[in-house]
Amino acid sequence: MSSFRKKQEVLRFTGGYYDNDGIWQDGTYETINIYASVQPLNAEEKQQYSNLAPNGAMEYRAVKIYSDTQLIPAHQGTSEVSMQEADILVWRGRKYKVCMCEEWQSDVINHFRMIAWEVDVFENSNTEISP
Repeated sequence: MSSFRKKQEVLRFTGGYYDNDGIWQDGTYETINIYASVQPLNAEEKQQYSNLAPNGAMEYRAVKIYSDTQLIPAHQGTSEVSMQEADILVWRGRKYKVCMCEEWQSDVINHFRMIAWEVDVFENSNTEISP
């Protein structure tokens, strides 16, 4: 593991379910910890990835995340995880929703590269996201 990677907090949504009485129970966010390098996007990268943000909103904060742990992006499922809410990175007091996840598996330094935009871009300011 790279010494550049630090312990990071991620909020992962656990899906809702029907209880034994057939009543729907809403899902919740649980906290998981990963080791990752988190860096802000520069202006060129913000422009390159602005299609991932609603309305091309380049004025919002965005980060790139490098980790051995694959995070779940918005509106995308994997073979292990069907469609579900995107993971939320908590970094420096702000929350970022993962919008893209690329596999870099070259057998040299295998990792995942994720792009995440500040949650306020996607969520109503009245929506509370907490573990």
